[in-house]
Amino acid sequence: MTSQVNQNTQRGMTLWSLLYVLITLGLVGIVAVKSVPVYLNAYDVKKTLQDVASQPDMGNASARQIQNAVQKHFDAGYVSNITGRDVAVKQVGKHRELEVIYEVRRPLFFNMSMVYSFNEKVSMKGDGSE
Repeated sequence: MTSQVNQNTQRGMTLWSLLYVLITLGLVGIVAVKSVPVYLNAYDVKKTLQDVASQPDMGNASARQIQNAVQKHFDAGYVSNITGRDVAVKQVGKHRELEVIYEVRRPLFFNMSMVYSFNEKVSMKGDGSE
């Protein structure tokens, strides 16, 4: 009798478990596809801030000149979501700091959206106060 019980037990995935796995993988795939461009854009923003901050002639530039330089990099790199005017130039001790805080909202499906928050800070090099 025990051999009959073992033969009748089910093994492997059922249709419902396969459907669950496929839906889960599909949702993860959708989130990944929609997230990659946002993070690539954020990487470009950070790289732009680092590039502008490392330029020696920007050390004594006005905040408006720095924002214009950042905007030129944004235009060349196709950065979206923010502009050069969104970059704050702050005096921190003897150094200046570039900071940008922004959010990106991307629709997921129906009335649901994903919200990404970014806060990038870069210390300026080469300002005349050293």
